[in-house]
Amino acid sequence: MQHSLRVELTRIALLGIALLVIGYFNGQTALTLLVGGSLYMVWTLLKIRRLYRWLEDGAKGLPPEASGVWGGISDQLYRLQKRNTRAKTNFRALVKRTRRITSALDEGLVILDAENCLDWWNPAAAELLGLREDALNEPITNMIRSPLFVSYIHQAEFKTPVELTLPGRSQRVLQFSAKKFSPTETALIVRDVTRIRNLEQMRKDFVANISHELRTPLTVLTGYVETLRGDGQTPVPKTWTNALSQMEDQVARMNLLTEDLMMLSRLESTNPSPHSNIDLVALITPIVESARALGQDKHRITVKTMACVTLKGDPKELHSAFSNLIYNAVKHNPEGCDISVEIDQNETGPVVTVRDNGIGIDSKHLPRLTERFYRPDSGRSTEMGGTGLGLAIVKHVLGRHHASLTIDSELGKGASFSCRFEAI
Repeated sequence: MQHSLRVELTRIALLGIALLVIGYFNGQTALTLLVGGSLYMVWTLLKIRRLYRWLEDGAKGLPPEASGVWGGISDQLYRLQKRNTRAKTNFRALVKRTRRITSALDEGLVILDAENCLDWWNPAAAELLGLREDALNEPITNMIRSPLFVSYIHQAEFKTPVELTLPGRSQRVLQFSAKKFSPTETALIVRDVTRIRNLEQMRKDFVANISHELRTPLTVLTGYVETLRGDGQTPVPKTWTNALSQMEDQVARMNLLTEDLMMLSRLESTNPSPHSNIDLVALITPIVESARALGQDKHRITVKTMACVTLKGDPKELHSAFSNLIYNAVKHNPEGCDISVEIDQNETGPVVTVRDNGIGIDSKHLPRLTERFYRPDSGRSTEMGGTGLGLAIVKHVLGRHHASLTIDSELGKGASFSCRFEAI
């Protein structure tokens, strides 16, 4: 472009010199410059007109031939037009490829405009939601009228997915998640989670049924072991003593496992009970006393609390959660360990923290600690009589109370379990 500009300026300079020479010889310098400049302007306007017509015709084909600055402009426009053509071709190819990919997805994809109207959807979404071509530009809430879904779309808070069972869709359970990818467009993902939810329900039913079915044989076994033990006056054969002790230990362990399974089943399958005001100090103090007896006073257990900390909740469920945390600190730490139970109130609500300076937990295990039956050290946990369900129960109880569990631990430096509740 700079070269073209230099050529044009050189041409103008040479033309000016030529006109001055001609004007000098004919004695009409001013008139010669005026006529020559006018002819040059007309010639330039003709080139501009040809260039303008080429642009009006959509810049098809080669640009009109020109030299100088207008030739440089024509070349630049031609190169820009070729780049735009290539970009459009690549974009069309990308759109086609994207549509082929989304058409192959098992998950439904729906694009909504600024008014939450249907702009585009893939075949999976059409099958899952029963969409037809005439639904284009219709509000999505006309297709899915569930109040929960309508609220989800209108509030535009897409932090967590929403699940619905749509009428007339073979009792399918559909999960909807959304994300705004531009100020005026929203991508709505639809997943069929019917099989997953059915499997979860089967698991819950199995756990509930097996828990109830185990109680009767365990009660019978407990009764026979007690009978074989006798009344303490009739001597028990020495060959039976070890066997009966092992039977008692295993029956007790199975009873504990059954109780924990039933507790988890109830937490998963029932709605939360009406909450009442609970004095946390009054609730936790008896648990601490029981923990001291459990540890046979081999641990230093202290309670740090404010004057009065209360929250709304279910006393039985919270008793189970706090006792699991405190008993775990006693059972899984060596003699002489310091354990503190801190009951506090901050600006967000009550906080209960169980802290110890014991053996700690490797950080790689922390994300999975609340999974049922997960044990960082299965041998030691079994030896201590753990079922692997305690922290899972804690997690479910806190979830029913809109609270969270924070675990902080380092191997060899103790552990901290904090239950954070919302303010009343």
